[in-house]
Amino acid sequence: MSEYQDKVYDVAIMGGGPAGATLAARLARETELSVAIFEAEFFPRDHIGETLVHTIVPSLYESGALGKVLSSDCYVKKAGGFYSWDPKQPWASYFEHELHEHDGYFRWSIHCNRPEFDHILLTHARDSGAEVYEGTPVNGVSRQDDITTLDLGVHGTARCKLFVNCSGRTSSTTITGERQFLSNYRNIAIWNHIVGGRPAQSLPGDWNIFRERNLSPIASLAFEHGWFWYIPVPKLVQGKRVVTHSLGVVTDPSALSDPKKRFTDPRIFMDTARRVPLLGELIKDAQLVSDKFMTAPNYSRISGRMCDWDKREIRVGDAAYFVDPLFSSAVHFALQHAGMAMVMIKAAFDPTMSDAMKRELWEDYHETLGSVARGFSLAIDQWYCEIARDNPGSVYWKHRSAAPTFLNRAETFQSLINGQIHGDLLQVITKGTNNINSLGKQGGLRRTHDEIRQKEPRGDARIRLRRNVDVKPSLTLEGPVRTPDGKVIPFLHGPYWDNPEKHASEVLPLFPGPRSCHRFHFTDDDTAIKVKFHDPEHKGLELAEQLKSGQYTYGQLKEQLSPPQQHLLLLAVMSDMVEQVPTS
Repeated sequence: MSEYQDKVYDVAIMGGGPAGATLAARLARETELSVAIFEAEFFPRDHIGETLVHTIVPSLYESGALGKVLSSDCYVKKAGGFYSWDPKQPWASYFEHELHEHDGYFRWSIHCNRPEFDHILLTHARDSGAEVYEGTPVNGVSRQDDITTLDLGVHGTARCKLFVNCSGRTSSTTITGERQFLSNYRNIAIWNHIVGGRPAQSLPGDWNIFRERNLSPIASLAFEHGWFWYIPVPKLVQGKRVVTHSLGVVTDPSALSDPKKRFTDPRIFMDTARRVPLLGELIKDAQLVSDKFMTAPNYSRISGRMCDWDKREIRVGDAAYFVDPLFSSAVHFALQHAGMAMVMIKAAFDPTMSDAMKRELWEDYHETLGSVARGFSLAIDQWYCEIARDNPGSVYWKHRSAAPTFLNRAETFQSLINGQIHGDLLQVITKGTNNINSLGKQGGLRRTHDEIRQKEPRGDARIRLRRNVDVKPSLTLEGPVRTPDGKVIPFLHGPYWDNPEKHASEVLPLFPGPRSCHRFHFTDDDTAIKVKFHDPEHKGLELAEQLKSGQYTYGQLKEQLSPPQQHLLLLAVMSDMVEQVPTS
């Protein structure tokens, strides 16, 4: 009998990838809770996603794993990316590009050999005190009498008080059953590794901001049937450590049935890649490491619920949602979610916190993740639309710009108004203008932006808060960006990136703990959309009283509000919480 059979863990985690391993390590290091990981595979194992964004650095530091990753041979430092959907005008961007231009510091991340990287994180979780069971898949879960039972098939069962699903995008154990598609387009990724490729930063051209300092970017290059990635990855080849390049294509699944586009054929794959402008220069003399190709579906999907307080279940990382890989965001989301889940789990076991406030905190997780997923999907939809503008003859790109990602609704408007699109992504999509009005009118981001403006009331319309809308106290996982003593989050503090361990005490943690807030809410529907605000910043209680009075026109009220209050008013309007006062 396995040792877990007789235990009831405080927390059981399904999946030992970056999300599960990071969460388990932090729980083991920072709490007295018992925690176990049940992982279907044996590590190390191959995995897609070999280039990461800079937001993972503070998350790895907070988990205690950053030093172990940086002392390994599994990575190459990464400074940003360049994107070529118009080969005459590639666009390059550092991480936090505008901040770099202001303070001169390079925010960085890594390209990595994922089998080694993931193995380091899982080993770190085990070393931190979490129990790790590899080769032990979870087939299903059930909840009874405040205990969740994990069905481990031939390995028996395990029990826990709280269950976290970190099992990735193909997870079958869900809170809400079938996961919805987050976009209308379907892609497949096909990739291999090559030797003999040139560094992407070596390309000529004034656009190449990486060449002078020999900084390594990811290269993303569009062509008629999709786009290629080009990523430096340290691997062992014939017993020697060498820097290979991961070369992959994202295309329509129908390509596999077309003899001319069967990209799992080594000759077709390499011939196609060599015809892509700029990429052809980099791989002119390159050779495949193996004739074996890896494939993975890239279908953007989202769970109906990100967590369920009554079932004590949380979804983290790709198990919550997966967004198209164009911005290398999967591990970023995984580690961000793990940091938020850490706060939720500590709160769940806190006897001093009321059940109502715990429920508010968990609901904040659900709403926040949904908003971020929709915001990123809008941006990816827009990015594909911009690529289509530069590839008018491509059936692939035309199809991906023809239909909206999803219907615009209050949650979608909130995503855009709340800025749930990372500045680096907007910087690249707009080719540096950061102006949504410069984008094509057919993309999801531009359409939503325009519809927001159309839904605003006329300036002379007298408005009021709907009778079934009120304000309630609540909690949020969202921490402050800046505190009165001058501390800021790591992304804003340039010196942090010279040496994260040395400067860690100078920055704020990403998710410090539950934070008081208020929410506009519908009093007759707990499931309806809510609008969150921090009163010291937004003065939302004052705004609520002004709206309840019904004395102001929309134009009058906007004129006397501060920018944060104007932002909050727009959120309330887009959430259908404000109505026009009938004329007498």
